[in-house]
Amino acid sequence: MNDRKRNWLRSYYGVFLYRILLVLVLFALCRFLFYGLNVRLFPGIGLSDWLPILTGGLRFDVAAMLYFNCLLIFLMTVPVPYKWRTHSRYQVVVKWVFYITNGIALSLNCIDFIYYRFTLRRTTTSVFSEFSHEQNKSGLAFNFLLDYWYVVLIFIGLTVLMVFLYRRVNIKEQPAPARKTLYYIKAALIFVVTVVLAIGGIRGGFRHSTRPITVGDAGVYVKRSHEVYLVLNTPFVFIRTMGVKPLREVHYFTDKEVEQLYSPLHAPAADTVPFTKKNVVIVILESFGKEAMGFYNKDLDNGTYTGFTPFLDSLASVSKIYWNSFANGRKSIDAIPSVLSSIPSGLDPFVLTPYVSDSTKSLPQLLAREGYHTSFFHGAPNGSMGFLSYTKMIGIENYFGKTEYNNDADFDGIWGIWDEPFFQFFEQKLNNFPQPFFSSIFSVSSHHPFKVPKQYEGKFKKGPLPVMECIGYTDMALQRFFAKAQQQPWFRNTIFVITADHATISYHPEYQNAWGDIAIPILLYAPGDTAFRGIDPGVIQQLDIMPTVLGYLHYDKPYLAYGENVLNRKGAGFTYQYSGGHRWIEGNRLLFYDGKEATGLYDFKTDRLMKTDLLKDSAQAAAAMEQRLKAFIQQYNNRLIRNQLIAPR
Repeated sequence: MNDRKRNWLRSYYGVFLYRILLVLVLFALCRFLFYGLNVRLFPGIGLSDWLPILTGGLRFDVAAMLYFNCLLIFLMTVPVPYKWRTHSRYQVVVKWVFYITNGIALSLNCIDFIYYRFTLRRTTTSVFSEFSHEQNKSGLAFNFLLDYWYVVLIFIGLTVLMVFLYRRVNIKEQPAPARKTLYYIKAALIFVVTVVLAIGGIRGGFRHSTRPITVGDAGVYVKRSHEVYLVLNTPFVFIRTMGVKPLREVHYFTDKEVEQLYSPLHAPAADTVPFTKKNVVIVILESFGKEAMGFYNKDLDNGTYTGFTPFLDSLASVSKIYWNSFANGRKSIDAIPSVLSSIPSGLDPFVLTPYVSDSTKSLPQLLAREGYHTSFFHGAPNGSMGFLSYTKMIGIENYFGKTEYNNDADFDGIWGIWDEPFFQFFEQKLNNFPQPFFSSIFSVSSHHPFKVPKQYEGKFKKGPLPVMECIGYTDMALQRFFAKAQQQPWFRNTIFVITADHATISYHPEYQNAWGDIAIPILLYAPGDTAFRGIDPGVIQQLDIMPTVLGYLHYDKPYLAYGENVLNRKGAGFTYQYSGGHRWIEGNRLLFYDGKEATGLYDFKTDRLMKTDLLKDSAQAAAAMEQRLKAFIQQYNNRLIRNQLIAPR
């Protein structure tokens, strides 16, 4: 190394960069140790698999490094007098901040060298609640360290290596800058740039639609869901699950009793009709509340309301409709697991919990095993909302986003490709897929800042809310899609499901309540089956889409889904949703439950504004609903915690 490079490495910012890179090297070393000690739990990984695993691993290591070293980064970049920065006492503080924070990070990684074998997950903050009731915590910890003494030695070795490498490169003493003003300007600029880069590292990018990366984002780098734990590191998972309330097992009933009250296990179809390999297309519309459709709301505005979706209204008239249709959440990230995997969100969105990497069998996975081609379309930048990662995790083979569309002339400038051209792109791709195929598309245009392409300004009804104009535009985009699709040979051999991710802001008082804010359209449309039409007064929810589609196809194997096959059930159906408390709908009644007791019961059919609480007058009915809700909660919590989301063979 020549003198110039050696001097730069020992300069103040050279040493700062060295220390940051040192953490990344240690994290990477922990990944290889984690794999080496648990190699039998990751069968089938070839050399070609390691490039994406390590690429993704670096992304999560950077995020973890930034989380754990935020104080170090602040101390080394905040603009303070130069003599303070280089003073021995100041650097001693920096040194111990580095040792302590990264020592904790290394210890978390080392714990999972062994603990992973028992949980098959990276350790989260829920570990504190898991052992909170143990009477002999110190004894358990001592026995763990004694049994796995070699991990203690590995941790000591990593710590010694960290200290040794840290001390190898020190700041070379230099005279204080002669021009203090220039020094402070430079220091301030570096501080700002560092903060901006740190934010980008934590978020995983700088795109408008990018949110801070989570555990679920690791799925994009692997072929099999359990391999996400080679991409992830425990310090990252630990930090990202802080504040996430851990699920706790509940035991309202015995295992036998809970299965009788409610079970997510679905047995093979009892009929003799063989599995029918029809194509499946699921359309998920951004922020399409039920209020937007005239079809459902002919009584509003004294019978004069026509809505903003003339095409969907016409399609509903030839579809199978269940009148009380609901979302299982209020966010886009709640919708994909509910619709495609029949798994709802609980206290937190499912995709943001550590259980997102549990073994599951989604609708596309089950159909792929029957020879289906699987795909997902979302016009936003690839990776937006975590959809790319989650859809890959649940077995969807082909993802088409803004990158695959490859024409920024149709980019709306914020969220993604305008719905009209992207739906046309969707139709063209479907024409080239081998049958049978499963495909889903998620629209983007009915979103803030609520704009439509310039050529369509003034073409659609604006309504009292700005989103309504965008809903009219997307309705037109959908109409153009169907106009072309119906000319294709695959069209009549397809079942379409048209739904929304969630409801949105409403302006009619009939929708400004606890049932209206989750009310969305769900249309089941089979153009080749003229008998598959009509209106049923019962309930349908996003969770019901997967089992209903499988039921329609006469799927003949057991599977797990938290919804029902609405084509073959007893009763009017149910809906579950959590929003600060549990909501449970059966038929026309909505029950509120705070986790301890029922707090309200309303009939939203006869009492649209939900003003009359029926809890006292209908105590028996409320108690029966509460029993079934508790059974649902028990099946949800316990199966997620135990990683029991697959039907036994």
